[in-house]
Amino acid sequence: MEDNSKYTILTIDDESYIRQSIKSYLEDYGFIVFEAENGKKGIEVFDAQSPDLVLLDLRMPEMDGLKVLEVLKARDPDIPLVVASGTGNITSVVEALRLGANDYILKPIEDMTVLYHSIQKCLKESQLKKENKAYQEQLEELVKERTRALRQSEQSYKAVFECSGTAAIILEADGTISMVNSKFTELAGMERREIEGKKNWVEFVAVKDIDVIRNHIRVRKHLDSGQDTPMQYEVQFFDKEGNIKYVYASIGSIPGTDRQVVSLLDITEKKWAEKRWQSLEKQLRKSQKMEAIGTLAGGIAHDLNNILSPILGYSDMIMRTSDPEGSLYQKSEKIQKAALRAADLVSQVLSFNRGGATEKRLIRLHPVAREVVKLLRGSIPSTIRIIDRIDRNCRSVYADPTQIHQVIMNLCTNAYHAMEETGGELIVGLEQKILSRTEMMEYPNLSRGEGGYIMLEVSDTGCGMAEDVVERIFDPYFTTKEEGKGTGLGLATVYSIVQSCGGDIRVKSRYGKGACFTVLLPAVHGEEGIEKKDIDPGRHMAGRGERLLVVDDDPDIALMCKEGFKMIGYHVDVFFSSTEALAFFRENHGGIDLVVTDQTMPEITGIELAKSMLKIKNDVPIILCSGYTGGIHKTMVKKAGIKRFVMKPVTVESLSREIQLLLKKSSQSAV
Repeated sequence: MEDNSKYTILTIDDESYIRQSIKSYLEDYGFIVFEAENGKKGIEVFDAQSPDLVLLDLRMPEMDGLKVLEVLKARDPDIPLVVASGTGNITSVVEALRLGANDYILKPIEDMTVLYHSIQKCLKESQLKKENKAYQEQLEELVKERTRALRQSEQSYKAVFECSGTAAIILEADGTISMVNSKFTELAGMERREIEGKKNWVEFVAVKDIDVIRNHIRVRKHLDSGQDTPMQYEVQFFDKEGNIKYVYASIGSIPGTDRQVVSLLDITEKKWAEKRWQSLEKQLRKSQKMEAIGTLAGGIAHDLNNILSPILGYSDMIMRTSDPEGSLYQKSEKIQKAALRAADLVSQVLSFNRGGATEKRLIRLHPVAREVVKLLRGSIPSTIRIIDRIDRNCRSVYADPTQIHQVIMNLCTNAYHAMEETGGELIVGLEQKILSRTEMMEYPNLSRGEGGYIMLEVSDTGCGMAEDVVERIFDPYFTTKEEGKGTGLGLATVYSIVQSCGGDIRVKSRYGKGACFTVLLPAVHGEEGIEKKDIDPGRHMAGRGERLLVVDDDPDIALMCKEGFKMIGYHVDVFFSSTEALAFFRENHGGIDLVVTDQTMPEITGIELAKSMLKIKNDVPIILCSGYTGGIHKTMVKKAGIKRFVMKPVTVESLSREIQLLLKKSSQSAV
């Protein structure tokens, strides 16, 4: 067990039980632990005790953790800081690291050894930096003061050189490495006899860093000894196997000679951590961009659905009252088809917003994937060979089967288009995969964490994509296809669907080398949570004089409903104001059989109107309509007592079917 009694740690956290548990755990390992219940107190203790490391919570009263972090770093830039917080906010993570935090641990800390190893790593790195700096200064001073005595005490110098604690080398004027210590042999993965007198320093350094170091050495040769202070550079270092490592290289001259002493601190682990956080930053920016687009799309979709409702409704009424062989019927049918295509497009736009209405349930992916492959075999040219690598034994996922079909079909269609001229192989793979904690670093969007996932892969041997195209491939309305051949919505919709299922999607491609899309969805054990759907095998029935109350602030929709419902046998009262509708219902609720209301209205929303009406008449069936589901979910609708939720655009046909189902259930309940 390591001797930790020489280290003092300050833990700053407003929750006393967390401070106590951390203190007890660290004291068991020999650390001396001070504690503070808030940021201000923590700064006071820091000034008084000068700890070796600070363990800091981000979310605290009086002074938040980020402010404390900034103050402590200003007072001691070299103090190691480990942020342990339960915020789970990526923005806070990035800001903390920017301000100088050395590590970040999420609370609750389920495995305290993670905290211990983080503290040990930060203390060792801090100690190495201090030793490196101290050693460099010591070595420079020693060389300046005792140049003449160096030849007489070479053995003692070698001992200092060997025990410096960092990798170190001596360079001759021609760049040959004349002396190394054991730390350098470990870093290079070579024996001392393979290096000394045989290797030049340029053999270990990346090409891009060679000129920088050469210029530095050249300048130092012309400086006075008083100006010759050590300089530190970050360079790429190659070991014997060609592995890239990152080091801080401190270079100094040996006075009275043309030799250089170089000290190397290995920071490879720190660099990889920085790259992981950069990946998180990139994912955050992408997520924020998609969220903004989704919000905009939702607002547009709401307005479009309101516009499409009367178009579909009136075309349906014209078709209902005209001769199917006549010109009027056929023209109305074309209007209806165009409006339905527009409604489908609006539905795709709504997919950008995660609040979009879906029918998620437990499904197995392999039947959906096999169906897509079957459809493709009959529709794509024989020059493209489809390879089926679908595992039929994968677990279930929680998703909308229609959306999953859309995801697979879209990815396969894009792969087909990439090989349309040249032919090739389209590979559809499906397998179960267990992701470890380390592998999770590559997939920051997988909120469930490590565990079982279903991996769908669609790859092709087509034209591939350039790096700048890959960067934008999931952006809405971005397309590389010719005008008229693509909307740019396909992969953006795929991205949104995968995200809404708690999954993640990645793409790998090189220009001229094909592409591979990988989708990961959380695997689900068992069959719990399967959602049963009511099925209505029959067509709608005409009304029998029932009295309906229709409320919608859009007069076109309200009047369309009134005219259409009257046409098929209902008595209809229509209101454009939710407050007027409520007042009318309060006076006439006894004769009203069912209510159809819009959700987004001034004064009172549809859900609040439904709650008020149910207080007056608790058994009245209510249908809620909306052109946008943002902010509405099934639990909210059910809790309000609403019997049906219908997405606009609506038609008399579709609403009549729902009305008859509810009236039938209502009459059966009354019996």
